[in-house]
Amino acid sequence: AGRHQTHVTSIVLSCHCEKTMAVIHTNHKTRFQSTISITNKSLMVIAIWWMVVVTCDERISLPRSFAYSIHPTTYTTTVRPAFINKHNCRASQRFHHSSYDIPEIQSNSFPHEFASSGAWGKYPILLRGAFVKEAQMLQQNQGGEETPWPDWEYLIDLASSDSDVECRFITHEPSRNDSWKLQMGLPMDSSSGGSNSNMFDLLPDDRKWTIVLNDVDRFHPELSEWIGRTFDMIPQWRRDDGQISLANTGGGIGPHVDDYDVFLIQMSGTRQWQVGKRIISSREEITSLEPGIDVRILNFWNRHVQEGQVESFTLFPGDVLYLPPRFGHCGTALSNGCMTLSVGLRAPSAKEMMTKLSDDIVDAIEGKFLDRYTDPELFSNGIKPASNELDDVIRFKGKELIRNAIDEMLEDDDKFDAFFGKLVTESKRLRLDYPISLDDMSHDDIQDLGKWGNVDSSLEAIQSMEGTLYMAEGIACAYSVMNRSNESSQDINQRVCRLFIDGTMREIVVDKDDSTTIPIIRRMVDQRKVDGTFFQEKLSSQLLQVFKDLLQEGYLCGFDETHDDDD
Repeated sequence: AGRHQTHVTSIVLSCHCEKTMAVIHTNHKTRFQSTISITNKSLMVIAIWWMVVVTCDERISLPRSFAYSIHPTTYTTTVRPAFINKHNCRASQRFHHSSYDIPEIQSNSFPHEFASSGAWGKYPILLRGAFVKEAQMLQQNQGGEETPWPDWEYLIDLASSDSDVECRFITHEPSRNDSWKLQMGLPMDSSSGGSNSNMFDLLPDDRKWTIVLNDVDRFHPELSEWIGRTFDMIPQWRRDDGQISLANTGGGIGPHVDDYDVFLIQMSGTRQWQVGKRIISSREEITSLEPGIDVRILNFWNRHVQEGQVESFTLFPGDVLYLPPRFGHCGTALSNGCMTLSVGLRAPSAKEMMTKLSDDIVDAIEGKFLDRYTDPELFSNGIKPASNELDDVIRFKGKELIRNAIDEMLEDDDKFDAFFGKLVTESKRLRLDYPISLDDMSHDDIQDLGKWGNVDSSLEAIQSMEGTLYMAEGIACAYSVMNRSNESSQDINQRVCRLFIDGTMREIVVDKDDSTTIPIIRRMVDQRKVDGTFFQEKLSSQLLQVFKDLLQEGYLCGFDETHDDDD
């Protein structure tokens, strides 16, 4: 059926010898269920429905698979599409086995429209104009105080500074997959005393460039707050960082895949995104990487483009493209001054968890991880030449050692909670001296902080409503509540509230009559701050000590701002 012509379609399947007929009707406008009626018990008509019903203004395709049910009493099979509207239009099975058109919608309320689309973790989706307000603010104010997004000049200065920001400078020659080059940091002009002010003049005319900055939210608090507000429907421990790429016309980082969900937000300029229509496995990626270069480039991308396995979109300021893990994509700047914000969302893999578990095992001093292989039956039949075969019994005993040790870990909720909380909140990249603890600051720096350079005076200021303690930017945090593992009778009614920050864990024992501690910890994690309203009720000494520890270690830092109820 033609994409532009078909609105109502009927398929008739008949078996004349048994006088049996099955009719499938579908209406493009309503997409209500269709029915196959079987008039003869002795024959079941199997209908395979493969249809694409699309008009020029609705890029929707029916899934390859369909849901069905059979009612024996009436011998009627009901066939229905696995979707009901264009915002929730993919069956989950389909994402892993076939290609499909990527939906594109106009966005007026990003969180609600994205959540209702059904795209999360399943398929890419483009939301037009989701952040046009922020893009306009950036263009008008050029990174002023009222703008959550940093401007081009700020980012170039950040990349050129002596800070520990992770900066990658990527160049390539168009149409040459083997020409990609990666340099950490910006190129320096030796003729100007090591300055990078003329760095772009150093490049050959035929080489295109991109600057990629990680952890920008750590250096730009306004961006950190904006990401927190905009993506508050996603847990903090699932958020990675705010990465920004800058490029002039032709710049990009090539076709590649990511292991995590990502939102690609066009800040300024225009960029073309090519997006693959299917998931690329790790094995396929590894065997398809361009050899001999420092950038992970998929060597089959141009072929997939020619074969129609890739869709292309042009993103304008304020547009956002969401990509689930393992979907290939390639972005190319179509204008100078192109800036793209990438909000990455991490998730631990089983491989990462096992690696972390093995690290913890090294320090184990008790438990089944220390058990060793034994063979007490070795001499049960007397002395005789030993067999050197690794038979089923030996292999089974080896498996049992590993299985019992892992089961002990998984069945102990208390141990696994501590393990998992530290794993999912630890930083995924090297950060030197961040956050900076008060112990590591110089005397002059402490003096410059005033009352915020001392733990006790900081808490006194907060309780007097003289400021706010903010969580250090770019630090993941979470909390959990566990029943106390101690089996003594006096602890039956106690719980443990655990606070996980940047891969560390702090515990607070919560008595049965303590109704304050857990809500306070929840508020601190959710709002990423502590202000005077936290002290309206009496806090336990353990909770106060946690605040002091976080201040001392730099995870909380004070500012002279009063609490605003509208914040």
